[in-house]
Amino acid sequence: MLKKIVSLSLCLVMLLTVFVGCAKKDEDDKGAYVTMYLTDMVYDFDPAHAYGNESALRIVSLMFNNLFVLNEKGKVEKSLAKEYKIYEDDNAKEYKMVITLHDTCWSDGIAISANDVVYSWKRILDVSNSFDCAALLYDIKYAREAKAGDCSIDDVRIYALNETQLEIHFNESIDYDQFLYNLTSYALAPLREEVVKSTEVEDDWAKKPSTFVCSGPFRLREISYDSENAGLILERNSYYFRDFAKDAYDKSVTPYRLIVDYSMSEEEIMKAYNDGKLFFVGDIPLSVRGKWKEEADVRDAMSTHTYFLNENALIRYYDEDEFELLSGVEEVEVEEGEEDTKQPSYILGTEGEAIFAIPEVRKALSLAIDRDAIAQAVVFAKAATGVIPYGVFNTDRKSSFRDEGGNLIATKADLKAAEDELAKLDDFDASDYMFAICVPAYDEVHVKIAEMVQEAWEELGFHVAINKIDVKYNKDILLSTQEILDGVMDDIFAENVRAGLYEVAALDYTAYTPDAYSMLAPFAKGFTGGSATKEFSMEFNIPTHITGYHSEDYDAKISAIFAEKDKNARATLLHEAEKMLLEDMPIIPIIFNQTATLTSKELSKIKYTYYGTMVFTKAKLKNYELYIPEEDE
Repeated sequence: MLKKIVSLSLCLVMLLTVFVGCAKKDEDDKGAYVTMYLTDMVYDFDPAHAYGNESALRIVSLMFNNLFVLNEKGKVEKSLAKEYKIYEDDNAKEYKMVITLHDTCWSDGIAISANDVVYSWKRILDVSNSFDCAALLYDIKYAREAKAGDCSIDDVRIYALNETQLEIHFNESIDYDQFLYNLTSYALAPLREEVVKSTEVEDDWAKKPSTFVCSGPFRLREISYDSENAGLILERNSYYFRDFAKDAYDKSVTPYRLIVDYSMSEEEIMKAYNDGKLFFVGDIPLSVRGKWKEEADVRDAMSTHTYFLNENALIRYYDEDEFELLSGVEEVEVEEGEEDTKQPSYILGTEGEAIFAIPEVRKALSLAIDRDAIAQAVVFAKAATGVIPYGVFNTDRKSSFRDEGGNLIATKADLKAAEDELAKLDDFDASDYMFAICVPAYDEVHVKIAEMVQEAWEELGFHVAINKIDVKYNKDILLSTQEILDGVMDDIFAENVRAGLYEVAALDYTAYTPDAYSMLAPFAKGFTGGSATKEFSMEFNIPTHITGYHSEDYDAKISAIFAEKDKNARATLLHEAEKMLLEDMPIIPIIFNQTATLTSKELSKIKYTYYGTMVFTKAKLKNYELYIPEEDE
């Protein structure tokens, strides 16, 4: 169907001059079909998992709505929330917020309720689940204790007073404006419990239209991973801020469908845009970025492409034969239903040394990278000068954390300084070790960066492979039918990273909110959001960051930031925390990502959030009647 729509669009564009004067809007038409190339392929639409992959965040932002949103200027606006009130009683030591929700529905027509908010937040705070965004909710009474296993999740003071009112209790008077900023994070979007629990593995619920409902302006209509017809169709959520019985079909959402074609090559994408077959390109192919640099609309993405170093991984001693295996098995095209012959989950070494636990090694690896060269190769990027990207606030939306913090890491490679760091170690020879940079096979930009980093690290003497981890078909069960979830694919790279199955992992580390705390807090023990496990004493073992990084000094710094009420003092502490993190270097920032888009003159009224995600809710396609497929007329 996707190819038919795109082909038909070209024919109709050629006839535009003939029909433009006589085209009339059919009373029964549903609205515009907008063909586009929006992002790379996405395999998981769970909003809480969307912050390691910019493509996923762009799609998720179209399908999920928050209580509050952050507009293009960085100002908080109400969305699902109709109003909110703050109550403080110092004598009773009672501090709370009551949020009243709008009357609107999920994409299947069921009303969005306060209970959905309670469920989604408790899911994040549950001691058995791992979500980096958990610290965004720590102002809530007993939230931090529940995540540590010190009390029951039922003790967390979030209540549904009725279907539309949510009551949130706090330990003390807090910065309520900052809490509202936290609530603009898509990771905290409401979810429906029975939907999340509809599959054998809870993570599978957000991978297929039949097991998926959403609250945003568009719903997941269709997705295909078949190589010849790969694509995604997002369709208007008919219940989005609309009385289904009374309001016009396009009262809240103008376009009917957003049609994303994944079957084209890089050259075909740009030719289709030139020919008027695609009206929007949300991710310009790497090979042609230089040619389109002047025409593109470029924005900071509030995301830092970052390498996570696993301090717990035993880095193997170099062996020529085993080194070949680090790159993974040969990729084989596998159609749905066939035996899965692609590479298994990444297997860590069982012999070797945990060299990434050595600070000098981590610093040497960072010093060897030419960030300027990588940014130039990616085109739409800036060389990273810290962990926190541009766009993050310092004290408010009028101040920049990055500008205030300055350059904390060099953007040019310094091989001599890198060698000097390794020389501090007794009897350390980089050529003794081999390891792999794990990247998602479907992301050409991540692969390109890995190739440049690989070259730099090999100059230091290390033997470095690139492990391009592909997706594979899901074999899990839908509980309602006891049948396999046909058409669902698992993003093995993302699952491996969450499970700690990597040596070096390439991630787009994205700000959950415009506050540096959202990116810095997860590296502190007690703020990681990881699931706590019971030890033999039956006490809970609080996890460190997924890299294995742990510093008591850093833990204390984040705790001080969490407790600090003065905005200027808090900002100072946040800058100190970033410096501490880069002195220890458990992660290596590479580039600050940018979003670059192309928009046809036929398409208008596209907006953006402060996070750089696109808003197509009121997008208009000129003479859209000419692009409606015959089978849908």
